[in-house]
Amino acid sequence: MALDKEEMSERVLAIAETLIDSGGAENLKARTIAEQAGIAVGSVYNLFADLDEVHRAVNMRLLDRLGAAGASAMAGLHGVKDTRQRLLALAGAYVRFVEAHPGSWPALLAFNRRRALATEPDAYEARLDQLFEIIAGVLGDGGFDLDGDRLRIAARALWSSVHGIVTSGYAAKSVRGQAHEIWQQIELLVAVFVRGLERGVTFDHV
Repeated sequence: MALDKEEMSERVLAIAETLIDSGGAENLKARTIAEQAGIAVGSVYNLFADLDEVHRAVNMRLLDRLGAAGASAMAGLHGVKDTRQRLLALAGAYVRFVEAHPGSWPALLAFNRRRALATEPDAYEARLDQLFEIIAGVLGDGGFDLDGDRLRIAARALWSSVHGIVTSGYAAKSVRGQAHEIWQQIELLVAVFVRGLERGVTFDHV
């Protein structure tokens, strides 16, 4: 039974994600996709304008998956009020996501740096905003002196810090050797971050 356009697009994206995850963006080739999908190379370009569009679509799927992982982590802590515990649950979801996508997640980050698509609101940023909202929700429930811009800045600062620890740590050649230390750094960061908010740390010029 022939697949319709939407089903074939999904097949192409699944193949593309596997290719990127196993060998990075340079592993993404139209001929390889076509061979594995059982279609002509021209059919790939009937579905997507070019390989950048294929990669961008893969990235959007990854970000949706990351957002779902964060939401799931929060759902699993229903009734838990401890801010540190909730933030560590979110960080843990992110770490597991990066571990599960060793090639496609770094490729997403590189793609976003390379492609400055400023002609329309960027779906990448929109999806990251959803992640920031989850973090902001946790911080907002923590009883800290945060609202408006302060809450937004705090959420982005924490995300950027955890993101930096994880991405720099997993860029090392020996992932297994880095994993424990990466988590220790995250635990220290979150503990210090929460303690600072508890003590009423101020934001200048906000």
